[in-house]
Amino acid sequence: MTTTATNMQNTDQKSIYPSLINAMTSRRSDEALNDFQRDFNNRVMGLFADGRSTSVEQFKTDTDNFLRALKTEFIRGESGSKRYVTLKRLMKILTESPQSINELLPHSTVTVFVKITNFNLTIDITLIGHINPMVTIFTRFIAEELAKTVIHAEETYIKLLPYSENNTEISSYSLQDFVAAHYVPQMVEEPERADYYSAYAVGIIFFLLDARRRENIYLKDLLSSTLLMHLESCINAENNCLEMPEIDVFTVGQFRATLYEFRCLDTDRNGVLSPAEMTFFRDGYFNAMFLQRIFDISMIYDRCLDFKAFVDLMAAIKFRHTRASAKYHFEALDFKNDGVLDEDEIRTAASFQAQVVPEYAPNEDSVHIDIVTAELKDMLRLKKTGLTLEEFIDNRMSSTFTGFLSNYSDFMKYERREQ
Repeated sequence: MTTTATNMQNTDQKSIYPSLINAMTSRRSDEALNDFQRDFNNRVMGLFADGRSTSVEQFKTDTDNFLRALKTEFIRGESGSKRYVTLKRLMKILTESPQSINELLPHSTVTVFVKITNFNLTIDITLIGHINPMVTIFTRFIAEELAKTVIHAEETYIKLLPYSENNTEISSYSLQDFVAAHYVPQMVEEPERADYYSAYAVGIIFFLLDARRRENIYLKDLLSSTLLMHLESCINAENNCLEMPEIDVFTVGQFRATLYEFRCLDTDRNGVLSPAEMTFFRDGYFNAMFLQRIFDISMIYDRCLDFKAFVDLMAAIKFRHTRASAKYHFEALDFKNDGVLDEDEIRTAASFQAQVVPEYAPNEDSVHIDIVTAELKDMLRLKKTGLTLEEFIDNRMSSTFTGFLSNYSDFMKYERREQ
């Protein structure tokens, strides 16, 4: 980046990246923390202390049947190593389960599972998979995870308060200040631009909390999402040369890769990406119609994407199984902007993909639009009236659908799935 361009960019970004605030925050003593943890564990253990009339053998049968039903409804995480079940599907399974299972997994516990898992109204099946006839094992696991999550939330809440405007919400700018003041100094190898890293991390947090168009988020949503716990895990892994966590998006390495990709696309070095520059995104594997729609649904500056909008796109691709990503892709594919995804829009997107597939797979047979459209309709179980946003989010095939219509790599992977 030239000196002139850098100076212009720094000038323009003063309003985007505010100066850092160094605030003194209070912290509880270890003794108080231990008391809290002990009391909390006792409360959680009490949830499961009541005796059950169900025999151990019957309970084992009930749990086996429940877990079997659970495994038929899972969706895989981005890495493929973790399996998730949506809250809606889990609650449906619970309504069809015997009383013993409903006693073990009351709604309040299920809600906490959602918070422990992440941010997308899904639950990591491995959490539920710890159900055991020896209920104390399961209880101990829950108690430890609940205690860890709640204690971290309370500690972080105290630190966040000086940055909160009203003790209930925090703005994106204030959260950037918080990240820069509390997390960046912990890094052994700090990013070359702390303000860029803070904007990057906060951009991902706001995106995953479905708040990319909002100025503020609720502190309770931020803390219950455990995203700041994931940020700390990334810092700890990089500082101590440990194995990277599955959600590694907050590592300095991932930040640098994203910033490097942005700068490579920014050929005129003006700090934003034009539609022409985005043509080369991911080696051109994302089709032009989808990329144009990204400009249509994003907050742009002089018809260009800034770094924040680029981070939104990267998060939508990386976390395609999340509610936020499903909403992002739905908006991009809703060409009529009427809140409904219909057959005409699916056919239009599929037609555009089919026109350019020969450039990337010249040996492939020609793609029949009618057949592809019919397959995609079946994939979504499309009604004659189309699919609303909520219906699209609830559909377990939405991530496959969006990959199929947004980039040629996923398109060909799906087409060759039976080869």
